[in-house]
Amino acid sequence: MAKRDPRIDAVAASDLASAATLASLIGTLASKGLLSDQEVRDLYENALLLLETHQGTEPEMRHVFEAAREVIEAQLRP
Repeated sequence: MAKRDPRIDAVAASDLASAATLASLIGTLASKGLLSDQEVRDLYENALLLLETHQGTEPEMRHVFEAAREVIEAQLRP
């Protein structure tokens, strides 16, 4: 069995920490009335657009971008 590259865990942990912090920030701003429901929706829609425009054409990364889109799309569901 190949040894797991520790950098993968570091990148994944960093990404999870960033995502959790951003989700907390958006939720806090919305609960304080600093972002309307439409503004929160716009944030997630813009995030989807950024993913779509920056995803590239590398087939081995397609599943990563699809998973990221699914996470953001879940935030847009009522």
